Amino acid sequence: MERAPSALFKRARRLYLDKYSLDGRDCSSALRLFVAEERVEEWVEPDPEAATPLAKIAVVSTRPIRLSLVHWQQNEAASEQMCSDYLQNSWGLKLSCFESVNDPWFRNGGYQKQAQAPDDLIWTRRSAFTADSVPQA
Repeated sequence: MERAPSALFKRARRLYLDKYSLDGRDCSSALRLFVAEERVEEWVEPDPEAATPLAKIAVVSTRPIRLSLVHWQQNEAASEQMCSDYLQNSWGLKLSCFESVNDPWFRNGGYQKQAQAPDDLIWTRRSAFTADSVPQA
């Protein structure tokens, strides 16, 4: 997720998330986990570490809503045992939460099952916020 384009670039970000799994860019596993849907929230808050009380930081929080388990470039589902082992060992997730989806993953990437993402799966980025960061009307 750290390598994904900023949420400001929605189409580029979606393309990246469709193409690269959470397992990493160099993944060669038969099963891969993708972010199928996400929610991005942005806000500005006081910077508690700044020397001046007017200093602010911009916060971007990304929370996956749905995950997709893909049997990479295969038209059929992987075995229940293979899926269960992968989800448990790699992500601490249970297979019972995943349901089959009729359409293959992005660009015929393979058979997929989807599930709601865990509530505690959140990525947060913080950076200095200045008035120069805000576009002028």
